[in-house]
Amino acid sequence: MNIETPKISLGWRLVIVFIVGMVMFSIIAIASKFREAPKVNLLFLLLWMSIIYLSFEVIHRLQKKLVEKNLNSIWIFFGSSIGGTAIYTIFFYFYKWLDYLILGSEPPMIQHVIFSALTGLAICMIFGLILLTFNWKNQYYISHIQNEQFKKEIIKANLSILKNQLDPHFMFNNFNTLYYLIDEDGELAQRFLKNIASVYRYILQNNEKAIIPISREYEMARQYLLLIEQRYKTALKVHDVVDSAFFEYKSVPPLVLQQLIENAVKHNRIDERSPLHIHFEVTANYFTVKNNNNPKRTAGTTGTGLENITKRYDFLTENKVIISNTKDEFRVSIPLLPTTNETNSDV
Repeated sequence: MNIETPKISLGWRLVIVFIVGMVMFSIIAIASKFREAPKVNLLFLLLWMSIIYLSFEVIHRLQKKLVEKNLNSIWIFFGSSIGGTAIYTIFFYFYKWLDYLILGSEPPMIQHVIFSALTGLAICMIFGLILLTFNWKNQYYISHIQNEQFKKEIIKANLSILKNQLDPHFMFNNFNTLYYLIDEDGELAQRFLKNIASVYRYILQNNEKAIIPISREYEMARQYLLLIEQRYKTALKVHDVVDSAFFEYKSVPPLVLQQLIENAVKHNRIDERSPLHIHFEVTANYFTVKNNNNPKRTAGTTGTGLENITKRYDFLTENKVIISNTKDEFRVSIPLLPTTNETNSDV
């Protein structure tokens, strides 16, 4: 997950510089035509500062509302600046009347209104840029925190997977199968042991990555199925209608297919009378793993595996994991994610 602060294009930067420059030039040009010298009065100075503060608050609130509407940063900047300028100009007009009535300065004239509007615009644009900078900084740190949370969820999910893989019952079943295969078929035992090594090597190589190519994950899932097929023989039926053309430039979080297979094996009876049918399907946007529903007569499960998968996807995409559980079938469809530049990098 890359973290970048929002950027303003060169064209917009030039526009902002030109507007600020022209505003300041106009302020100087108009101010030079006033005959009265500014008078220092602490009360009026505080009143003027209060007007500036009010404009600042208006800009701050406007930016929050515009950000909630997901507007472009440029429109947030100009919209809040214009709103703040309007408030500044209105209150400064009344301020000028007080200045005239109490301190005896020039009465408010059109040039005073124009001057206050230009001054307010310059002040509000500066405030707008400052607030946007702080907002971008906050977004950066929020994204950074979310990224760290995402990494923690990845680690947590993969640790759970590793824990399941190293579960004594799982290890016992595999080594027990290997023990009998050595006596029955030495060559098959070697292939079985090689598949075990490949699965664990894959886990160690990919358990800390955010996403990997679906082709690599699919290849590992097929190897993992070989382990299970060698254990259950004809009691496990695999129906693979996957078109690898859909794999191009697509990725998934690592080990999700293995976890879905394990989920099907763990929660269903598998024997010659009740074989387990696992189906692989793929479309342009989803990879689906489904199986016939033949649940074991055990207590309900926590659903930790599926929860880990959905949490990881929540950090990666807005597309949701689709879970369907009926009397006859259990189906999970995971979104296919676009491949990034770092997807194929080594650990």
